[in-house]
Amino acid sequence: CLRVNTAVGRTLAEYHTGVTILFSDIVGFTSMAQACFPHEVMAFLHELFIAFDDLVDIEDQLWKVETIGDAFMVASGLGSYQSESSVDTSRSTSAFRIESGMDRSRSMKTSAAYAAVKFGKRILEESREYEMPNGEACQIRVGVHTGDVASGVVGSRMPRYCL
Repeated sequence: CLRVNTAVGRTLAEYHTGVTILFSDIVGFTSMAQACFPHEVMAFLHELFIAFDDLVDIEDQLWKVETIGDAFMVASGLGSYQSESSVDTSRSTSAFRIESGMDRSRSMKTSAAYAAVKFGKRILEESREYEMPNGEACQIRVGVHTGDVASGVVGSRMPRYCL
């Protein structure tokens, strides 16, 4: 269901079927963050998430949704990404172009789920190469779910594209 905000002339939400979302977080992050200096925690997260970003870039179907604290969220099967320089921003609310999800084949949905699971395996392996600032080995949890989602730009102050 699409809703248009007539005051601003933009679509409030778009509906997507068969999208796979991957969530990950760091085991023991809260206790580690309490025991370490903030700059150590930030440096650790920066290095780890740069490695994760590089893994996102390997697969065309993946899109990094966001990071919140130690959580890293990726979507697969939404559409295709275009660089901001190639998008006409006068008619678009985001550099992320969504392709119609209503008519995608089952094989595309399976492929999107496979890409997310493969990424999850890769970040599990990658995280083993890191040590947290408190000296403990980095371990992450990964969860994946496939289903229907809605997306759109929310807010008026620093608006963001959200799933």
